[in-house]
Amino acid sequence: MLVLACGCKADYHDAYIYFELPEKPVTVDPQTASSESELLVVRNTFEGLLRKNESGAIICGAAASYNVDGLNYTFKLRENAVWSNGTPVTANDFVFALRRAVEPATASPFVSSLFSISGAEGVYSGKLPSEQLGVTAVDDYTLNISLCREDPDFENTLTTSAAMPCNEEFFNKSVGKYGLDVENTISNGSYVLKKWNKEDFGIRLYRNEEYNGTSKALNGAVFLSCNEEETPMELLSKNSVDMAFISSAEEANAKEMGLTTKAFENTCWFLTFSADVPQNVRLAFEKLVGAEVYGKSLKNGYRAADSIFPSAFAQKGTAPAGGIVQYDLEGGKSLFSNALNKMPDKKFPSDIKLYYYDDGNVKSVVTDIVGHWQNNLGAYVNIESVSSPDLLISQLTEQTYSMAFFPVTSKNGALEEYLKNFGIQYNGETMEDIQQRVLKGNNMTPVIFSNTTLAYSNALNSVYIFSENGYIDFAYIIKHD
Repeated sequence: MLVLACGCKADYHDAYIYFELPEKPVTVDPQTASSESELLVVRNTFEGLLRKNESGAIICGAAASYNVDGLNYTFKLRENAVWSNGTPVTANDFVFALRRAVEPATASPFVSSLFSISGAEGVYSGKLPSEQLGVTAVDDYTLNISLCREDPDFENTLTTSAAMPCNEEFFNKSVGKYGLDVENTISNGSYVLKKWNKEDFGIRLYRNEEYNGTSKALNGAVFLSCNEEETPMELLSKNSVDMAFISSAEEANAKEMGLTTKAFENTCWFLTFSADVPQNVRLAFEKLVGAEVYGKSLKNGYRAADSIFPSAFAQKGTAPAGGIVQYDLEGGKSLFSNALNKMPDKKFPSDIKLYYYDDGNVKSVVTDIVGHWQNNLGAYVNIESVSSPDLLISQLTEQTYSMAFFPVTSKNGALEEYLKNFGIQYNGETMEDIQQRVLKGNNMTPVIFSNTTLAYSNALNSVYIFSENGYIDFAYIIKHD
């Protein structure tokens, strides 16, 4: 009886989990994957030196153990670790992968998270050859990594896509097709990619029987779909899928359907201004933005922002207050009046437009803000929605629109990746200093935070979602009929 009771979780099940992806992956090459769907596939089919367990703690993955001596890391790899084609996973696979990740030709989207490795920025800038990166294979199963500065987030970085291994021989044989189809993809993680139908779309991940680590998949397979005809809620309601990301506004409805939900706050919505808008006008507008204006319009899963960092970064420190413009009606009126007196004909331009991305919930917030400006400043600002937030991202660095309102999301939970959205580089400073740097010049202001919500069937147990990036490790999930 004791053996039966203790063996429940150790027994592997043949159940299949059905998951609806937010968008179709283009690649599952770890060093170039960028979308949420691509990262989800990568982190279930590859295993880094370190990984996270079902409670979010960082544990050994391909490494059996490691030692930290100041800025030097020494990893001992598991000698039973193999690729899905039976080839041993060696220290050279990590040397090749990390060198490839920092080479400028790779254009790795999260390369800045590796900049604490000695020589990484020099390689990326083209000043150093990749051989001078501070990563060395002492022997087949011993790897040294030397940092150039302290990086409290480095061990977490080693669990992310950019730090996953890459077998050089297999990569070279793929001749430019690595990670683009089943034939040119191998795995060293809990699952292996078996099918990838790009026409009517479907990805099938099967338990990697070659995997000998501590995170063997507790289910037989994960079937990933991306249905363009039906919404995730419709698919969940018909039991066509077991899991899917849904709008925060749909969370209550999902619970009424008997689904379990888990929400995590990883997005901040910013109001941004270009240099075309006079500084005093920008500041006046910012002073008339706050929960006092749009608080009543916020739906479930949204709250007024008190910093530039959503709670996904809470473990990195408390939300800083510095640099945030506080609501000040009279102060805003005074600034706007002074600015108006310096304008031609002392009139606010009638052609200024606020572009925004509407996820189905934020239009009321935008309407409240421009309505408040109109009623209290006499400033008439037209609004226009765009189909994708990507169309507005350039506003942060190129300032192509006079005004924009759009979301900035953390995809992998790394400060380096998040700050790239603002065109700045993480230099190891405090969150307070980072925020001051981002908000300097009154070109932008954080307005609201929003959640991403996962809904899933009660047939699933042991579902854990990492709050900083929404990553799901399917290996630990058990499905009961």
